[in-house]
Amino acid sequence: MENKEKNEKSEVLENKNDEIENTEDIEIENQEDENIKKEDYDKLKAEMESYKDRLLRTTAEYDNFRKRTERERAMIYVNATSEAINHILPVADSLELALKSSEGTADEYQKGLKLVSNQLNTALNKMGVESFGEIGEEFNPDIHNAVSHVDDEKQKENVISGIFQKGYKMGDKIIRHAMVQVAN
Repeated sequence: MENKEKNEKSEVLENKNDEIENTEDIEIENQEDENIKKEDYDKLKAEMESYKDRLLRTTAEYDNFRKRTERERAMIYVNATSEAINHILPVADSLELALKSSEGTADEYQKGLKLVSNQLNTALNKMGVESFGEIGEEFNPDIHNAVSHVDDEKQKENVISGIFQKGYKMGDKIIRHAMVQVAN
């Protein structure tokens, strides 16, 4: 009987050892599964970050493209308008010279010239075109073209003393620089 008890105890111990070994094997397998899952997770996370970065870059590139296209479209209008106005400016110059030389002629003739000149100036103003370059203004090389220089004690330094041709601009774009004479 003692043998039987010993055998039973031995079987119970063996079963316990087998259970312990099985749980150790399960724990090892679980750890391996966790390592594999962690590696997969890290890979997927890196891939997601890569896609996210590409999406952000593509979105930024598209936004820059859209803004650049809008600027170019606006500049096409300004450039086309300024080109057309540049062809009309000699008419404005001729009208201005005709007005200056019409002094001493019939009043009806002068009124007609003033009317046509005013209509042209009104049309240019409606298109956003402004004239510049008046006597007494300070000379600015960015918008004025100094054709001649005169020494005059009565005038301040670096001031426009004569205008040969008015300048015109549309917004910030210079259509034609003013040709001027600068004092001192």
